[in-house]
Amino acid sequence: MQQRPSNSEAEPRQGITGAKRYPLIVIALAVLSHGGYSLSGQGFTPFYPFIRDDFSLTNTQIGFITGAIFGAATLTSAGFGWALDRFGTRILSGALLVLSGLVVASLYFASSFLLILVVAAAMGSLRPVGHPAGAKMVVDWIAPLRRGTAMSIKQAGNPALGALAAAAVPPIAIAFGWRVAAVALGLFIALAGAAILAFYRDRYPVSGRQGERTSFFAGMGRVIRNRDISLAIVFGFPLVGSQVAMLTYFILFLNDELGVSVVVAGGLLAVLQVSNIVMRIGWGVISDTLSGGRRKPVLLVSSLATAGMILVMALLPDGTPTWALVLVAIGLGGTVTSWVSVHSTLLAELSGPTQVGTTLGYASTVQRASIVLAPPLFGLVADTAGYQVAWLGMVGAMLMGIAFLFPVRERRS
Repeated sequence: MQQRPSNSEAEPRQGITGAKRYPLIVIALAVLSHGGYSLSGQGFTPFYPFIRDDFSLTNTQIGFITGAIFGAATLTSAGFGWALDRFGTRILSGALLVLSGLVVASLYFASSFLLILVVAAAMGSLRPVGHPAGAKMVVDWIAPLRRGTAMSIKQAGNPALGALAAAAVPPIAIAFGWRVAAVALGLFIALAGAAILAFYRDRYPVSGRQGERTSFFAGMGRVIRNRDISLAIVFGFPLVGSQVAMLTYFILFLNDELGVSVVVAGGLLAVLQVSNIVMRIGWGVISDTLSGGRRKPVLLVSSLATAGMILVMALLPDGTPTWALVLVAIGLGGTVTSWVSVHSTLLAELSGPTQVGTTLGYASTVQRASIVLAPPLFGLVADTAGYQVAWLGMVGAMLMGIAFLFPVRERRS
């Protein structure tokens, strides 16, 4: 069987890829890939208060918008992951990110809740490209001894651009309307895609890829039969859903229950995302150093801390001072939304180097079912029984998922 060359055995570099600092360019492009596509999910939550007021929506209907985004993503995740393994990253990631930006900008013309759902589904159908594309960029171009840190930085693209959206969208929406803010966000996403097309190069020719000789069903079959990958995915199932539900209702909860203004709540969401950036990298560094390359202990600590922070949300009283809410936002960003970087590293290591895209695509397909269900279910519980009951239910689901982490057998390097 023909083997893919390792980084140390790679062909001579020419053109832009021959630049000494090209790996740094690759990391920046991986950040744009992961973060740019993610803006159609996490980056879209600052629009919810404005859309809710414009169309007189309930919390349950807001949850259906998030559900439409991630429900459509569920249908395309596995296919895009396999396609990246087989056909390469540059064209697929860059061109579809430009298209994603245009779809986001088309919200300017949405005139009903139904059209909002249609555009949300279109955004979501393209979203799954970002994560495996960025991961393949890192695996192909970054040396193994630096790959863990690079992967964590790539994962930080999601909260980094999410923080930018959380800080920028509310003021733009208040000043010019949420539709103009959607056009601005779409333009930014499209420019990120153009940068990938202009500067990224696939390291290995398509003809040399193992994925070209592996059919979609054969590749998926190998991944599905892997016991440890399946257990790791089940562990992440409730945590992923809880992460998205928390982000969906964070601003609404602060505004509805605690009387925080939308602008201040958007600022707190930005603080959360900054904390997320720091700890996505931090958890990865901890797993590489203090944990000696083992991912399970770090995931156990971070997931239990996640459950603890959601419990704090359930117990927040009306009139909580702003400084305390800042601390809560920092804690949420350092736990609920940041554990995923180590989880992605664990899945990539369990999959082996030739099936990173397929494995992450399959994982996204399964876990996005949780993302589809969690926001509307949380919204329904919040509408009928109150936010506190919804937060406590989230804690219970996470504790059940954590039990599936213990039997996972990590690969020994």
